[in-house]
Amino acid sequence: MDPTRAGLRTRHLREIGLDRKRQLNRADWVTTARGIHVPAYLLDEPDLPTVATAIAAMGDQGALGGWAALLCHGVPFFDGKTYGPRALVHCLPGSRLRPRPTIKPFQGLVHDDELVEVGGVRFATIARAGFDEMRMARGLEDAVVVADMTSSKLTPGGRTSLAAIERVVRSHHKVRGIVRATEALVLAHERSASPWETRLRLRAVRDVGLRELLVNVPVFDRFDHLLGIADLLDPSTGLVLESDGAQHRLIGQHREDNEREEEFEHAGLTVARFTAADHVDRWGLVGRIERARQRAARSVAPRRWTLEAPAWWSTWEPGRRYR
Repeated sequence: MDPTRAGLRTRHLREIGLDRKRQLNRADWVTTARGIHVPAYLLDEPDLPTVATAIAAMGDQGALGGWAALLCHGVPFFDGKTYGPRALVHCLPGSRLRPRPTIKPFQGLVHDDELVEVGGVRFATIARAGFDEMRMARGLEDAVVVADMTSSKLTPGGRTSLAAIERVVRSHHKVRGIVRATEALVLAHERSASPWETRLRLRAVRDVGLRELLVNVPVFDRFDHLLGIADLLDPSTGLVLESDGAQHRLIGQHREDNEREEEFEHAGLTVARFTAADHVDRWGLVGRIERARQRAARSVAPRRWTLEAPAWWSTWEPGRRYR
């Protein structure tokens, strides 16, 4: 179901031939805000009622922004549970939109090239929506996660580029959170594959001082075989930091992870794995990274790995996303 077409104001119910009292007294429709109703089946998806309500409320005098726009653009990792509960709406000239429990009106400047219209509904572009979530983030680390995930070349779905986000940032001045957004761009990377991987990278870079980390880089042996894709690699010591999300607990994925780790270590790399639970204790996590770095630096294992890609890598279709 397309949430952009689902929400209806009360006056629109009759326009499409629905009897207001009959429909609203049944379980077909749910009132999500004063004068706004959405089909009850949208409640099966927690974010769709919020998106549909915001679009119905703003009408043609607003543009959906922030996480809700990113969700509609198909950008992974953005939802109301993480970034909500309120959907940001850019108020265009003539708008009289008021704050509601699930709607956050924004009266600030938005340029014409920061908006796109799809099916008669205006949305902030991915770059603009990412900028807004970056400046509204709780801290610098959260802002970097937004920048990484909106520009990631490794995740499926919609994306922009860090250059596009930077152009948006530079076109605005006196807006709350712009300093945080500017600082986040310095730390952002377009090859991060997940929020937890970004957070692990920030711990390694900012707290341990591993400034030269390579992100999702292919590693080969001396016989031109692909050993695997290292989440984070310090080329000077041969330290590999792996970020394991929930999917890594699946039997098939877990087996692949173990096989890749064995290949890495046989080639002389030092591997340290981390999960979301490790991030609960920031300095415990930092200590683990530092100890792994020291092990890698002291290692006397012969180097049997290389970052020099063989000729076949440039034409191997499964490797395209990592090139």
